[in-house]
Amino acid sequence: MKNKTYRVLLLSFVSIMGNSIFAEAKPLPDFNAGSMNWGTQRYKFTLIKNEEKIELGSVALRNKLTQDRVILTDEYLLSIEGKPMSLNMTQVCLKDQYLSPLKIECEGKGNDEMPTFKATIQDGEAKIERKLPFKISNSKQIPEGTVTSAAFMRIDTQLPRVDGATYRYAFALEASEMNLKKDYVAKVIGKETIICDGEPVKCWKISQNGGGIREQLFWVTEDGILQRVLQDGRKQIDLQTGEQGD
Repeated sequence: MKNKTYRVLLLSFVSIMGNSIFAEAKPLPDFNAGSMNWGTQRYKFTLIKNEEKIELGSVALRNKLTQDRVILTDEYLLSIEGKPMSLNMTQVCLKDQYLSPLKIECEGKGNDEMPTFKATIQDGEAKIERKLPFKISNSKQIPEGTVTSAAFMRIDTQLPRVDGATYRYAFALEASEMNLKKDYVAKVIGKETIICDGEPVKCWKISQNGGGIREQLFWVTEDGILQRVLQDGRKQIDLQTGEQGD
């Protein structure tokens, strides 16, 4: 009985601390087109398994600015156990602090986990059309202030690089799955030098937590280039040497 009571108290304490951190964090800064890296950055995709790094393929992140929209394109080209698979996702976003999504198109090949669908978002609702053996349409609520996982990989390069600075956003969308989660916090941990292709690279290390996910880590150079991402403690992408934009 005592153990159960202590467990309940501990969970309550953790919940209170989490709510406190979220409340004290600042809103995301305004979008700054002048500091965005327009063009294409290319990365290698690595799986970390039992301390061994297995290169599985490549990732290309493309950013394009139109008169009143930001267009994000993510292309994953992977080979897992000799089986090729790909995911190509394009998002049309507002030029606001969240890069709020207006349209998401996703085309996957080679694996059931690589989905194909189109989503149009208007007035807080996403209308989704999926291509399976037969066409399926449905809808999902997307609250104001939602940040997609792809958008955050651009937003993190715009966070002021100040030790301990903490920012919040209320909703996150795993766009490839249209999975909505709540209460995210991004923190600038501080400076860290990492090794990429045998060379030291000075970066700012940023963490992202929320929605029950495992902590995600991002390394951004002083020039605002996304250098590395680590997700789930095992999926890592690293900027390829000499690939810092078209």
